Amino acid sequence: MTATKAGRKPAKANGHSPVDYLQGALDELSKARERAGGDIREGIDSAIERTRDAMKEAGTDAQTQVADWRSSLEKASDELRREFGVMAVRAQRSPEALRAMSAEIRKRKTELTPSK
Repeated sequence: MTATKAGRKPAKANGHSPVDYLQGALDELSKARERAGGDIREGIDSAIERTRDAMKEAGTDAQTQVADWRSSLEKASDELRREFGVMAVRAQRSPEALRAMSAEIRKRKTELTPSK
């Protein structure tokens, strides 16, 4: 029995995030659980719980990392901030991400530019 499809596209390649894929996997496990019995059901329940725990931990870890980066940026010089910004732009892998960054740059520029 195969619960997931082999050959799925990499995360974000078709607009789905890793969280979307994990939620889909949990949904598939839940459906399999309904059809399973006894020991198999217990194994599926355990897999669902471990996956949910891993998702929560990954989210917490990501939030901690972002907070650490934010703290480092607040202490950085203007020159270093510019370099971080350039690196952030180069790290983007989709036009959507670049558009979001562009919108944020325009908004921030407006905030920093004194009105005439």
